[in-house]
Amino acid sequence: MARQAGWLWGLIPLAVLWGAANLTQEEAVRRDVEQRASAAVAKAGTAPGARPISIRVGGRDVLVDGEALSEDGAARALAELRSEFGVRRILGGLSQVVAQKPYSWAASREAGRIVLSGYAPDEASAKANLAAARALGDGLRVEDQQTIAFGAPEGFPGLALAMIADLGRLATGKVALDDNRFCVEGTASSPQDYLALRAAAAAPAPKGFSRVDCTLQPPLVAPYLWSAEKNAAGAVSVTGSYPTQEIGRQIAALLERTVGGKATISDRSLPGQGAPAGFLDKVTRALADLAELRSGKVALSGDDYTVSGEGPAGHEACEALRKRLPAASAGAIACPPPPPPAPIIAMPPIPEAPPLDLSVERPVAPAPQPPAPAPQAAPSAAPAPQRALSWRAEKTDAGLVLSGLVPSTEARAALLAKAGQAMPGVPVIDRMEIVGALRPGPDFAAATAYALDLLARAGAGSVAIEGGALRIGATVAGREAWQAVTDALKSGALPAGLSLSGAPAIVLSPYDFSASVDRTGATLTGYLPDAGARAAIHALVEGSPLSGRLRDETQIVPAAPAGFGVAARSVVQDLLRLDMGTGHVVDRHASVQGLTCRELIRSEVETSLAAGLPEGFTGTASVGLRQTGCVLDPPNTCQNDLDALTQRYYVMFGQGTAVVALDPITERAMTEATAILRQCPGVRVTVEGHANDDGERGGFNNLDLSRRRAQRVREELVRRGIDPEQLTARGYGVDRPLVAHGSAEARVKNRRVQFTIAK
Repeated sequence: MARQAGWLWGLIPLAVLWGAANLTQEEAVRRDVEQRASAAVAKAGTAPGARPISIRVGGRDVLVDGEALSEDGAARALAELRSEFGVRRILGGLSQVVAQKPYSWAASREAGRIVLSGYAPDEASAKANLAAARALGDGLRVEDQQTIAFGAPEGFPGLALAMIADLGRLATGKVALDDNRFCVEGTASSPQDYLALRAAAAAPAPKGFSRVDCTLQPPLVAPYLWSAEKNAAGAVSVTGSYPTQEIGRQIAALLERTVGGKATISDRSLPGQGAPAGFLDKVTRALADLAELRSGKVALSGDDYTVSGEGPAGHEACEALRKRLPAASAGAIACPPPPPPAPIIAMPPIPEAPPLDLSVERPVAPAPQPPAPAPQAAPSAAPAPQRALSWRAEKTDAGLVLSGLVPSTEARAALLAKAGQAMPGVPVIDRMEIVGALRPGPDFAAATAYALDLLARAGAGSVAIEGGALRIGATVAGREAWQAVTDALKSGALPAGLSLSGAPAIVLSPYDFSASVDRTGATLTGYLPDAGARAAIHALVEGSPLSGRLRDETQIVPAAPAGFGVAARSVVQDLLRLDMGTGHVVDRHASVQGLTCRELIRSEVETSLAAGLPEGFTGTASVGLRQTGCVLDPPNTCQNDLDALTQRYYVMFGQGTAVVALDPITERAMTEATAILRQCPGVRVTVEGHANDDGERGGFNNLDLSRRRAQRVREELVRRGIDPEQLTARGYGVDRPLVAHGSAEARVKNRRVQFTIAK
């Protein structure tokens, strides 16, 4: 037993040696398996922006995580890893890297601060962008919010650097890349920078990319100066500023017309904001004055205008120019002296007759008498010149006013009698002039009687005869009266020698159109001016949920006030946004009454009727919010949530651009919209793009811009998991403002995307 106990004590160091050896060998095995596993998965391929591949070994189990460049490469790498000696199990796995969609990047500049945001394809590109931004100026503070992401289109890094260079030409603004679209917007640092950016915008875009039209403005100039100077040889030099490219072109054309020809023109003016009101009119006057000067200068400084130089060669013309100029400039014009007075011609003296000698009486012979003149006929009076017939009759609430020429007293009396017969009870005011003779033309009595008969059918208006041409402009009460006047003009029974001058301007009043809309369909009644207006309204209804449920009882009567068809279309468009309602257009006033579940829609309709009608039209809206049938219906619950989202996040785009960088505000808006839509699976949603009217007068296509904005938001929602079959993108341009264009809020609230769930 003693020997056995000694043997047992010997096992202790043996166990220690065995454990130490086992631990050492296990670590070596782990390192070996990890090295071989890393080598195997490295063959899967990685890409900048992908989640890095990581390997962890526990015993003989291998945990793999990360993203590979391709699904096939990931499968081959894992298969090779499984075949490695010593690997028991593979946990986790590799996934294929997914390209970031949309791939957006932006750089903005304001008040000495530059912010880089969005995605960069790799660390080197991000650092290059940061270095380029810092190189724009020592006093600039640069914030780097870029993240690395996979999926940049080819050429993305180079274009980003070029756009940072463009940002250096902006005082404030933004440059942005969105997949293969890019945009530069803001206010240029100098006129030269503005021209350089405009030239770059006109150049072809880099291969694979397209330029989005954005709002680019020249710098603010104060004081606002412009001048033109002409030397003695007639050469003209222009300096100063002009507010827009279009006005710059118009001034260049004015220069050619007023002082051009053989004269040399040197135009060194540059673009700049801040022009005084009526700038182009003031330049036009200044160039007209300069054309009269032999040499001199015209200059504008804000609203102040000065002229100096050598006036016209003629004294009278020069004095006339002085009188037209501001008092401060009149004395700066040098005029030639007045011509000398006409010389006085001296008559030679008459010699004195010799004195008579009366001392001797002599017979005085009678003085010879001149022969009596032959009798002459009295001169006849020159015939009065003949004048062309010019006559007019105007019917107003005050009565009938007759003016113009009549050939005789008899014709005048007959015409007054005819007026009394045609319009009994209407006071007649006679302002006609008897001229005695008229040039050959239509028979005076027949032509004026025909014109008075036409005017008698109208409630108000005028008829005029100039030579042989008849012109009529009248407002008729009722369709029957309009038809009677129209038939009379089409009958071909005009008096001999009389013809119509242009199309008759005959307006029917009241001219009315009505529309009603509810869930059963739409009904149209009243008048429309032409088939085009009717077709436009039909297209609106057929493009709405009421397609196929339109009852049209309108009549085509081409006697509407100008713009009536557009106003009628606008009313129908407003009605189709309501749950139910009626609309009317009577002459130049439009009205809409109805109900809606949506506060946003009420604001749109009220704004449309208050400020969105054609010029000369007025409008009123009375839209109430429904108290029932809104919240209990699940789609409407989602609709209310989406409308509230739109009101919280009006601005989802920069001015003039559809490029969306996911800044914190836009990120929150997209996240909330996705969450709301997930609660309403299966509903059809229209993503609506809207725009403010900035740039519209310059030809900017806001409709296309709003469509691209809507499409851009749809892409983002799809990327976040919303079924693309649920979503339709549509642009409305400037047609549906929330507030009147031109107001302080318009740039914020009208430039938006909102969502409408199909009912």
